[in-house]
Amino acid sequence: MDRSCKTKSSMELNQDPHYDLIIIGGGINGASVARDAVLRGLSVCLIEKNSFGSGTSSRSTKLAHGGIRYLEHFEFTLVYESLRERHLLLQNAPKYVKPLKFLYPIYKSGYRSLLRVRCGMWLYSLLSRNSTLPKHKRLKKEDILSLCPSLSPYGLQGGIIYYDAQMKDYELVLANINDASNHGLISHENTTVTNFIKDNKQCTGVIIKSGDLSKKIYGSTILNATGPWCNELSKLDEPSAKPLVAPTKGAHIIVNDLGLSHALTLEIPNEKRMFFMIPWENNTLIGTTDTPFEGNPDTISITNDDKQYLLNAANHYLKNQTLTENDIIDSFVGLRPLQYSEKTASRRSRDFSLFESNSGLLHLFGGKYTSYRHMAEITVNHIISQHPNPTQFYPCTTQSRMLQ
Repeated sequence: MDRSCKTKSSMELNQDPHYDLIIIGGGINGASVARDAVLRGLSVCLIEKNSFGSGTSSRSTKLAHGGIRYLEHFEFTLVYESLRERHLLLQNAPKYVKPLKFLYPIYKSGYRSLLRVRCGMWLYSLLSRNSTLPKHKRLKKEDILSLCPSLSPYGLQGGIIYYDAQMKDYELVLANINDASNHGLISHENTTVTNFIKDNKQCTGVIIKSGDLSKKIYGSTILNATGPWCNELSKLDEPSAKPLVAPTKGAHIIVNDLGLSHALTLEIPNEKRMFFMIPWENNTLIGTTDTPFEGNPDTISITNDDKQYLLNAANHYLKNQTLTENDIIDSFVGLRPLQYSEKTASRRSRDFSLFESNSGLLHLFGGKYTSYRHMAEITVNHIISQHPNPTQFYPCTTQSRMLQ
Protein backbone atom coordinates (compact mmCIF):
# COMPACT_ATOMS: atom_id res chain seq x y z
CA MET A 1 0.00 0.00 0.00
CA ASP A 2 1.08 3.57 -0.68
CA ARG A 3 1.46 4.93 2.83
CA SER A 4 2.00 8.52 1.73
CA CYS A 5 -0.35 11.14 3.07
CA LYS A 6 -1.73 13.79 0.74
CA THR A 7 -1.68 16.97 2.83
CA LYS A 8 -1.86 20.68 2.25
CA SER A 9 0.42 23.08 4.11
CA SER A 10 0.43 26.85 4.36
CA MET A 11 3.70 27.20 6.29
CA GLU A 12 5.29 29.22 3.53
CA LEU A 13 2.53 31.84 3.42
CA ASN A 14 3.15 35.24 4.99
CA GLN A 15 -0.32 35.96 6.38
CA ASP A 16 -1.45 34.75 9.80
CA PRO A 17 -4.49 32.57 8.96
CA HIS A 18 -7.55 32.00 11.13
CA TYR A 19 -9.37 28.66 11.41
CA ASP A 20 -12.51 27.46 13.10
CA LEU A 21 -10.41 24.71 14.70
CA ILE A 22 -6.71 24.14 15.33
CA ILE A 23 -5.81 20.57 16.31
CA ILE A 24 -2.47 19.76 17.91
CA GLY A 25 -1.56 16.09 17.50
CA GLY A 26 -1.67 13.98 14.36
CA GLY A 27 -2.52 10.58 15.81
CA ILE A 28 -5.86 8.84 15.40
CA ASN A 29 -7.73 11.25 17.69
CA GLY A 30 -6.46 14.36 15.96
CA ALA A 31 -6.90 12.84 12.50
CA SER A 32 -10.47 11.68 13.13
CA VAL A 33 -11.54 14.99 14.68
CA ALA A 34 -10.04 16.80 11.68
CA ARG A 35 -11.95 14.56 9.27
CA ASP A 36 -15.26 14.90 11.08
CA ALA A 37 -14.86 18.68 11.41
CA VAL A 38 -14.00 19.45 7.78
CA LEU A 39 -16.82 17.20 6.56
CA ARG A 40 -19.19 19.35 8.62
CA GLY A 41 -17.87 22.55 7.10
CA LEU A 42 -15.35 23.80 9.66
CA SER A 43 -12.01 25.20 8.56
CA VAL A 44 -9.34 23.10 10.26
CA CYS A 45 -5.56 23.15 10.71
CA LEU A 46 -3.82 20.00 11.99
CA ILE A 47 -0.34 20.22 13.52
CA GLU A 48 1.96 17.25 14.25
CA LYS A 49 5.47 17.57 15.67
CA ASN A 50 6.69 14.37 13.97
CA SER A 51 5.04 12.34 11.21
CA PHE A 52 1.32 11.63 11.22
CA GLY A 53 0.54 8.44 13.14
CA SER A 54 4.13 7.96 14.28
CA GLY A 55 3.36 7.82 18.01
CA THR A 56 0.92 5.73 20.01
CA SER A 57 -1.46 5.32 17.07
CA SER A 58 0.93 3.05 15.16
CA ARG A 59 2.02 1.05 18.22
CA SER A 60 -1.18 -0.67 19.25
CA THR A 61 -2.00 -4.38 19.42
CA LYS A 62 -3.68 -3.94 16.00
CA LEU A 63 -7.11 -4.95 17.30
CA ALA A 64 -10.50 -3.32 16.77
CA HIS A 65 -12.35 -4.93 19.64
CA GLY A 66 -14.90 -4.31 22.35
CA GLY A 67 -12.55 -5.21 25.17
CA ILE A 68 -14.12 -8.22 26.84
CA ARG A 69 -12.01 -7.75 29.97
CA TYR A 70 -13.65 -4.38 30.69
CA LEU A 71 -16.85 -6.26 31.52
CA GLU A 72 -15.12 -7.35 34.74
CA HIS A 73 -14.94 -3.68 35.73
CA PHE A 74 -18.62 -3.17 34.82
CA GLU A 75 -17.77 -0.76 31.99
CA PHE A 76 -20.77 -1.91 29.98
CA THR A 77 -21.26 1.39 28.15
CA LEU A 78 -17.61 1.42 27.06
CA VAL A 79 -17.85 -2.15 25.73
CA TYR A 80 -21.17 -1.50 23.98
CA GLU A 81 -19.84 1.62 22.25
CA SER A 82 -16.63 -0.18 21.25
CA LEU A 83 -18.57 -3.10 19.76
CA ARG A 84 -20.81 -0.70 17.84
CA GLU A 85 -17.76 1.12 16.50
CA ARG A 86 -16.10 -2.19 15.61
CA HIS A 87 -19.14 -2.95 13.46
CA LEU A 88 -18.88 0.45 11.74
CA LEU A 89 -15.16 -0.04 11.10
CA LEU A 90 -15.77 -3.42 9.48
CA GLN A 91 -18.49 -1.83 7.38
CA ASN A 92 -16.81 1.46 6.44
CA ALA A 93 -13.10 0.59 6.42
CA PRO A 94 -12.81 -2.95 4.99
CA LYS A 95 -9.40 -2.12 3.48
CA TYR A 96 -8.00 -1.61 6.97
CA VAL A 97 -10.18 -3.69 9.32
CA LYS A 98 -10.87 -7.43 8.92
CA PRO A 99 -12.67 -10.05 11.05
CA LEU A 100 -10.36 -12.16 13.19
CA LYS A 101 -11.13 -15.47 14.90
CA PHE A 102 -9.95 -15.83 18.52
CA LEU A 103 -9.38 -18.94 20.55
CA TYR A 104 -9.64 -18.50 24.33
CA PRO A 105 -8.31 -21.65 26.04
CA ILE A 106 -9.18 -22.07 29.72
CA TYR A 107 -6.66 -23.70 32.06
CA LYS A 108 -7.24 -25.06 35.54
CA SER A 109 -4.51 -22.80 36.94
CA GLY A 110 -6.05 -19.66 35.42
CA TYR A 111 -7.86 -16.86 37.22
CA ARG A 112 -11.03 -17.16 35.11
CA SER A 113 -13.08 -20.36 35.13
CA LEU A 114 -14.75 -21.72 32.01
CA LEU A 115 -18.16 -20.81 33.47
CA ARG A 116 -17.03 -17.24 34.13
CA VAL A 117 -15.67 -16.85 30.61
CA ARG A 118 -18.85 -18.32 29.10
CA CYS A 119 -20.95 -15.81 31.06
CA GLY A 120 -18.68 -13.00 29.89
CA MET A 121 -18.94 -14.14 26.29
CA TRP A 122 -22.73 -14.35 26.55
CA LEU A 123 -22.82 -10.73 27.73
CA TYR A 124 -20.28 -9.73 25.06
CA SER A 125 -22.53 -11.26 22.39
CA LEU A 126 -25.59 -9.56 23.88
CA LEU A 127 -23.90 -6.15 23.73
CA SER A 128 -22.89 -6.79 20.10
CA ARG A 129 -26.30 -8.07 18.99
CA ASN A 130 -26.19 -6.04 15.75
CA SER A 131 -22.84 -7.55 14.75
CA THR A 132 -22.48 -9.49 11.51
CA LEU A 133 -19.70 -11.62 13.00
CA PRO A 134 -20.39 -15.26 13.95
CA LYS A 135 -21.44 -15.99 17.53
CA HIS A 136 -19.03 -17.44 20.07
CA LYS A 137 -18.93 -21.19 20.62
CA ARG A 138 -17.79 -23.43 23.46
CA LEU A 139 -15.07 -25.96 22.64
CA LYS A 140 -13.88 -29.11 24.37
CA LYS A 141 -10.24 -29.72 25.22
CA GLU A 142 -9.68 -31.98 22.22
CA ASP A 143 -11.24 -29.39 19.90
CA ILE A 144 -8.86 -26.72 21.22
CA LEU A 145 -5.81 -28.91 20.68
CA SER A 146 -7.00 -29.88 17.21
CA LEU A 147 -7.28 -26.20 16.25
CA CYS A 148 -4.01 -25.24 17.94
CA PRO A 149 -1.65 -28.22 18.33
CA SER A 150 1.15 -25.98 19.65
CA LEU A 151 -0.78 -25.30 22.88
CA SER A 152 0.18 -27.12 26.04
CA PRO A 153 -2.48 -29.71 27.01
CA TYR A 154 -1.58 -29.69 30.73
CA GLY A 155 -4.46 -28.35 32.80
CA LEU A 156 -6.46 -27.40 29.70
CA GLN A 157 -10.18 -27.65 30.45
CA GLY A 158 -11.75 -26.37 27.25
CA GLY A 159 -12.33 -22.95 25.84
CA ILE A 160 -14.25 -20.53 23.70
CA ILE A 161 -13.95 -19.49 20.08
CA TYR A 162 -15.15 -15.97 19.29
CA TYR A 163 -14.69 -13.18 16.76
CA ASP A 164 -13.32 -9.64 16.93
CA ALA A 165 -11.39 -7.66 14.33
CA GLN A 166 -7.84 -6.80 13.34
CA MET A 167 -6.85 -3.39 12.03
CA LYS A 168 -4.00 -1.63 10.27
CA ASP A 169 -3.67 1.14 12.83
CA TYR A 170 -1.16 3.37 11.04
CA GLU A 171 -3.03 3.18 7.74
CA LEU A 172 -6.27 4.18 9.48
CA VAL A 173 -4.64 7.42 10.64
CA LEU A 174 -3.52 8.25 7.10
CA ALA A 175 -6.90 7.32 5.63
CA ASN A 176 -8.62 9.77 7.97
CA ILE A 177 -6.14 12.53 7.14
CA ASN A 178 -6.33 11.91 3.40
CA ASP A 179 -10.13 12.13 3.44
CA ALA A 180 -9.93 15.32 5.49
CA SER A 181 -7.30 16.80 3.16
CA ASN A 182 -9.54 16.12 0.18
CA HIS A 183 -12.13 18.33 1.87
CA GLY A 184 -9.96 21.28 2.80
CA LEU A 185 -7.82 20.28 5.78
CA ILE A 186 -4.59 22.27 6.14
CA SER A 187 -1.92 20.23 7.90
CA HIS A 188 1.66 20.54 9.08
CA GLU A 189 3.98 17.62 9.87
CA ASN A 190 7.32 17.99 11.67
CA THR A 191 5.98 21.20 13.16
CA THR A 192 6.13 22.14 16.85
CA VAL A 193 3.80 24.35 18.85
CA THR A 194 6.17 26.60 20.78
CA ASN A 195 3.59 28.76 22.56
CA PHE A 196 -0.03 29.78 22.78
CA ILE A 197 -1.31 33.18 21.72
CA LYS A 198 -3.68 34.65 24.30
CA ASP A 199 -6.09 37.55 24.40
CA ASN A 200 -7.53 38.44 27.81
CA LYS A 201 -6.14 35.12 29.14
CA GLN A 202 -8.00 33.13 26.48
CA CYS A 203 -6.22 30.97 23.88
CA THR A 204 -6.75 32.49 20.45
CA GLY A 205 -3.93 30.87 18.50
CA VAL A 206 -0.57 29.13 18.48
CA ILE A 207 2.96 29.89 17.42
CA ILE A 208 4.37 27.03 15.36
CA LYS A 209 7.91 26.30 14.22
CA SER A 210 9.17 24.06 11.42
CA GLY A 211 12.90 24.16 10.80
CA ASP A 212 13.90 27.82 10.80
CA LEU A 213 10.39 29.07 10.03
CA SER A 214 8.00 30.34 12.70
CA LYS A 215 4.40 31.34 12.17
CA LYS A 216 1.31 32.50 14.04
CA ILE A 217 -1.96 30.66 13.46
CA TYR A 218 -5.25 31.76 14.98
CA GLY A 219 -8.28 29.64 15.78
CA SER A 220 -11.72 29.92 17.36
CA THR A 221 -11.09 26.60 19.13
CA ILE A 222 -7.77 24.95 19.90
CA LEU A 223 -7.73 21.21 20.65
CA ASN A 224 -4.93 19.36 22.42
CA ALA A 225 -5.06 15.81 21.01
CA THR A 226 -1.44 14.90 21.68
CA GLY A 227 -2.12 11.71 23.65
CA PRO A 228 0.78 10.95 26.01
CA TRP A 229 2.07 14.49 25.43
CA CYS A 230 -1.17 16.08 26.75
CA ASN A 231 0.43 17.08 30.05
CA GLU A 232 3.24 18.85 28.20
CA LEU A 233 0.81 21.00 26.20
CA SER A 234 -1.34 21.60 29.27
CA LYS A 235 1.65 22.99 31.18
CA LEU A 236 2.62 25.16 28.22
CA ASP A 237 -0.85 26.68 28.53
CA GLU A 238 -0.92 26.79 32.33
CA PRO A 239 2.37 25.99 34.16
CA SER A 240 0.56 25.05 37.39
CA ALA A 241 -1.85 22.66 35.65
CA LYS A 242 -2.37 19.25 37.25
CA PRO A 243 -1.66 16.13 35.16
CA LEU A 244 -4.41 15.11 32.76
CA VAL A 245 -2.97 11.75 31.78
CA ALA A 246 -0.88 9.09 33.47
CA PRO A 247 0.48 7.04 30.57
CA THR A 248 1.00 3.30 30.74
CA LYS A 249 3.48 1.43 28.60
CA GLY A 250 2.35 -1.21 26.14
CA ALA A 251 5.23 -3.30 24.79
CA HIS A 252 4.92 -5.86 21.98
CA ILE A 253 7.26 -8.38 20.40
CA ILE A 254 7.07 -10.04 16.99
CA VAL A 255 8.44 -13.54 16.44
CA ASN A 256 8.52 -15.81 13.42
CA ASP A 257 5.20 -17.39 12.52
CA LEU A 258 4.18 -19.88 15.20
CA GLY A 259 1.67 -21.47 12.85
CA LEU A 260 -1.39 -20.00 14.55
CA SER A 261 -4.56 -20.29 12.50
CA HIS A 262 -6.38 -18.19 15.12
CA ALA A 263 -5.49 -15.39 17.48
CA LEU A 264 -5.08 -16.56 21.07
CA THR A 265 -6.52 -14.79 24.12
CA LEU A 266 -4.53 -15.88 27.17
CA GLU A 267 -3.93 -14.95 30.80
CA ILE A 268 -0.57 -13.82 32.11
CA PRO A 269 0.49 -16.64 34.47
CA ASN A 270 -0.28 -15.83 38.13
CA GLU A 271 -1.93 -12.54 37.14
CA LYS A 272 -5.41 -11.40 36.20
CA ARG A 273 -4.15 -9.63 33.07
CA MET A 274 -4.78 -10.94 29.60
CA PHE A 275 -2.48 -10.91 26.57
CA PHE A 276 -2.71 -11.92 22.94
CA MET A 277 -0.76 -14.00 20.44
CA ILE A 278 -1.92 -12.84 17.02
CA PRO A 279 -1.10 -13.71 13.40
CA TRP A 280 0.37 -10.52 11.91
CA GLU A 281 1.96 -10.05 8.48
CA ASN A 282 3.09 -13.70 8.27
CA ASN A 283 4.56 -13.54 11.77
CA THR A 284 3.18 -13.72 15.32
CA LEU A 285 2.57 -10.62 17.43
CA ILE A 286 2.70 -11.05 21.22
CA GLY A 287 1.48 -8.37 23.59
CA THR A 288 0.96 -6.37 25.56
CA THR A 289 2.37 -5.08 28.83
CA ASP A 290 0.56 -2.50 30.97
CA THR A 291 2.96 -0.71 33.29
CA PRO A 292 3.04 2.89 34.56
CA PHE A 293 5.37 5.27 32.75
CA GLU A 294 6.83 8.48 34.12
CA GLY A 295 9.07 10.73 32.10
CA ASN A 296 9.34 12.20 28.64
CA PRO A 297 7.18 10.25 26.16
CA ASP A 298 9.84 10.90 23.52
CA THR A 299 12.22 8.60 25.40
CA ILE A 300 9.97 5.54 25.53
CA SER A 301 11.66 2.27 24.60
CA ILE A 302 11.13 -1.44 25.09
CA THR A 303 13.36 -2.98 27.76
CA ASN A 304 14.82 -6.44 28.16
CA ASP A 305 12.43 -6.94 31.09
CA ASP A 306 9.48 -6.13 28.81
CA LYS A 307 10.65 -8.67 26.27
CA GLN A 308 11.28 -11.37 28.86
CA TYR A 309 7.88 -10.77 30.45
CA LEU A 310 6.14 -11.45 27.13
CA LEU A 311 8.40 -14.39 26.26
CA ASN A 312 7.70 -16.01 29.65
CA ALA A 313 3.96 -15.52 29.20
CA ALA A 314 4.00 -17.09 25.74
CA ASN A 315 6.27 -19.98 26.75
CA HIS A 316 3.89 -20.88 29.58
CA TYR A 317 1.33 -21.99 26.98
CA LEU A 318 3.52 -23.40 24.22
CA LYS A 319 4.17 -27.14 23.93
CA ASN A 320 7.63 -28.39 22.96
CA GLN A 321 8.85 -24.89 22.17
CA THR A 322 10.72 -22.25 24.16
CA LEU A 323 11.00 -18.77 22.73
CA THR A 324 14.09 -16.71 23.54
CA GLU A 325 15.22 -13.20 22.71
CA ASN A 326 16.92 -14.66 19.64
CA ASP A 327 13.46 -15.46 18.25
CA ILE A 328 12.35 -11.82 18.40
CA ILE A 329 12.51 -10.30 14.92
CA ASP A 330 10.95 -6.96 15.85
CA SER A 331 9.47 -5.11 18.80
CA PHE A 332 7.68 -1.86 19.50
CA VAL A 333 6.24 0.04 22.42
CA GLY A 334 3.60 2.72 22.81
CA LEU A 335 2.03 4.76 25.58
CA ARG A 336 -1.65 4.66 26.46
CA PRO A 337 -2.77 8.18 27.43
CA LEU A 338 -5.06 7.05 30.25
CA GLN A 339 -6.87 9.49 32.49
CA TYR A 340 -4.89 10.43 35.58
CA SER A 341 -6.05 8.31 38.51
CA GLU A 342 -4.76 6.73 41.70
CA LYS A 343 -5.94 3.31 40.50
CA THR A 344 -3.55 0.68 39.21
CA ALA A 345 -2.87 0.77 35.47
CA SER A 346 -5.01 -2.24 34.57
CA ARG A 347 -8.04 -0.92 36.50
CA ARG A 348 -8.05 2.61 35.11
CA SER A 349 -10.89 3.42 32.75
CA ARG A 350 -10.27 3.28 29.00
CA ASP A 351 -13.07 5.81 28.44
CA PHE A 352 -12.14 9.19 26.99
CA SER A 353 -12.30 12.70 28.46
CA LEU A 354 -12.97 16.10 26.93
CA PHE A 355 -11.74 18.84 29.26
CA GLU A 356 -11.60 22.62 28.86
CA SER A 357 -8.95 24.62 30.72
CA ASN A 358 -9.42 28.12 32.15
CA SER A 359 -7.92 29.56 28.96
CA GLY A 360 -10.46 27.80 26.75
CA LEU A 361 -7.92 25.23 25.49
CA LEU A 362 -9.75 21.96 24.85
CA HIS A 363 -8.08 18.66 25.76
CA LEU A 364 -9.08 15.26 24.32
CA PHE A 365 -7.43 12.22 25.88
CA GLY A 366 -7.97 8.60 26.85
CA GLY A 367 -10.33 6.32 25.00
CA LYS A 368 -9.93 3.11 23.02
CA TYR A 369 -8.59 3.12 19.48
CA THR A 370 -11.67 1.23 18.28
CA SER A 371 -13.93 4.10 19.37
CA TYR A 372 -12.00 6.92 17.70
CA ARG A 373 -14.85 7.84 15.33
CA HIS A 374 -17.34 8.16 18.18
CA MET A 375 -14.90 10.29 20.20
CA ALA A 376 -14.44 12.57 17.21
CA GLU A 377 -18.19 12.93 16.71
CA ILE A 378 -18.76 13.94 20.34
CA THR A 379 -15.80 16.33 20.27
CA VAL A 380 -16.96 18.10 17.10
CA ASN A 381 -20.52 18.24 18.47
CA HIS A 382 -19.15 20.11 21.48
CA ILE A 383 -17.03 22.46 19.37
CA ILE A 384 -19.96 23.34 17.12
CA SER A 385 -22.25 23.87 20.12
CA GLN A 386 -19.87 26.61 21.33
CA HIS A 387 -19.84 28.38 17.96
CA PRO A 388 -21.76 31.68 17.65
CA ASN A 389 -23.63 30.32 14.61
CA PRO A 390 -23.81 26.52 14.99
CA THR A 391 -26.60 26.04 12.45
CA GLN A 392 -24.26 26.83 9.55
CA PHE A 393 -22.51 23.46 9.95
CA TYR A 394 -23.60 20.04 8.67
CA PRO A 395 -24.54 16.98 10.75
CA CYS A 396 -21.99 14.21 11.31
CA THR A 397 -21.69 11.80 8.35
CA THR A 398 -18.88 9.49 9.48
CA GLN A 399 -21.22 6.72 10.66
CA SER A 400 -21.90 5.79 7.05
CA ARG A 401 -18.95 7.29 5.16
CA MET A 402 -16.41 4.89 3.65
CA LEU A 403 -12.69 5.24 4.31
CA GLN A 404 -10.70 4.80 1.10
